[in-house]
Amino acid sequence: MSRTAKGKTDIERVVRALKKVPEKRLLIIELANSIPIKNGILDQEVLKARQPEINLAVAEAKAYGSHTLMAVDALTRLKATPED
Repeated sequence: MSRTAKGKTDIERVVRALKKVPEKRLLIIELANSIPIKNGILDQEVLKARQPEINLAVAEAKAYGSHTLMAVDALTRLKATPED
């Protein structure tokens, strides 16, 4: 298999894999939008009451971000090859 054909095959595999990834709606965004603002800052009482939920949302966002960075790294390692 030529270098160009292998590169094209790799890219096609990546594209197929990416198409299977479902849209992700992070809990942290929903939480941030649901916390009321009091005196120009997020309501501290609501934040305290929802702390376990917030901790989970932060962990989810960090994990998602980490996996996203790994995917970006894998994609940048694929070298683009010119068409013949």
